[in-house]
Amino acid sequence: MITAPKIDRLLRYFRDGHRNPSPSTPGLNVAMEPLFNVLSPLAPLPTNNEAKALWLAIPRGPIEDYDSYEDMLEWGMVTNREDYEQRWREDYPDPLCWYRLVIVESFNKNGTLRFRAIACNDKTIISSIMDEPCVQPNYAEDAAMELCALLSDAAAGAIAKLRNGTYNTEMNDLLPYYFRTGVVPRSVLWVHDPDWKEHDVYGLSEDIMHAFKELLSNGCNDELTIGRLDRMTANDFFRACAVGYNACGFTDTDLPLVNQYFSHADGRDEGLSGRGYGLNAGPGIDFNDPDAWDRWFFDPQRGGGHPWEVCSGGNSTHVDLFVCHDRNMLSWKVGIGKLTEEQAKQHPCGFFFRVAGKHRPMEAVSFYVSLHNEGYPVVLEDAEEILARFEGTDYVGIVPHSITPKYCEKMFPAKYGKVIDFMHVYDEEIEQYGHHIEWLALQEAKLN
Repeated sequence: MITAPKIDRLLRYFRDGHRNPSPSTPGLNVAMEPLFNVLSPLAPLPTNNEAKALWLAIPRGPIEDYDSYEDMLEWGMVTNREDYEQRWREDYPDPLCWYRLVIVESFNKNGTLRFRAIACNDKTIISSIMDEPCVQPNYAEDAAMELCALLSDAAAGAIAKLRNGTYNTEMNDLLPYYFRTGVVPRSVLWVHDPDWKEHDVYGLSEDIMHAFKELLSNGCNDELTIGRLDRMTANDFFRACAVGYNACGFTDTDLPLVNQYFSHADGRDEGLSGRGYGLNAGPGIDFNDPDAWDRWFFDPQRGGGHPWEVCSGGNSTHVDLFVCHDRNMLSWKVGIGKLTEEQAKQHPCGFFFRVAGKHRPMEAVSFYVSLHNEGYPVVLEDAEEILARFEGTDYVGIVPHSITPKYCEKMFPAKYGKVIDFMHVYDEEIEQYGHHIEWLALQEAKLN
């Protein structure tokens, strides 16, 4: 009988996850064939016509399949049989264990087989170039071949359920929450965990919150109506940064403008100051010369840095103060048909600022409000979503435990608005507010 411990014991050989493609061996070719044959009736994924996927429900089986009691006792992993049984139930608490099986198959233009891959629970088991001969064994080839045999048998059972119409219902009814995607109202999190609310509104003053709401309700975050700057200098940019730093209560706001920037910004300024580092670092420009600014700003060779990262942080934990100009954007919009030539002539054209920092909303909103109050043309990205977070009226996305809860916006339908925060849930959360979670329907598997 196929049991979960047997599968898991073999999957440990592939704990590194992703594997780069390598030429396949005759042994692997033979081992893969039954699995690909079994799954031949399965329709490809809607998003990738070279990939197919199924959930496999594998029994945990008897405790004897878990590991040898005598071996675990000898190695000091358990102290007695009661300890042994406890370890088994902790590792396999449920009668069924779930595995996401994915296969990929692609062909050359002449129809010959080019590539095959097999993955199970985010671990790449085989990634084979099929049209290049290889006689050297691949990594953990014996384990991969044994897994192919076990997975073929399990997949045959899933295909049988798909044929008799029970597979998709069973998946939606039984698949555990830690493999599922869903949403929960932020207000529910605030009720059950006050730390959520404190985190969501941390550092935001009532004055800034009131001003922010007023700006949005008055339509002041419309890029078409905020005005433009005809000319600009580096010091204009540094001065705008200083306004935001002061509004956020940062230190070093008594320093010269460029020093304030380097005290808080990323530092990879693409040659703007002469003090930055990284790609395209350079001697700097005249901070008071608008022509020098234009040469730097419109230089097509400039790039590779983070000059607009004015509050440094990680990929999702920094604040950007982008300087934008309509010139290039208008040409692009006309080129793709979003604007006519006549509409482009009526469109405002000049410099303006765009604040982005949905994961550091206090600083982003403080930058936005303070720059607007100083008369700068400025808009805030994700403004409505940030306001919904402050008011607790949006949703927080719940993602499977195998997915890092970041950059998951595309996983959620538009009917929930733009979901910008993500989390994992565990047994405690399911017990507390699981009835408030709305789980998304699983993507249905279909036969060809």
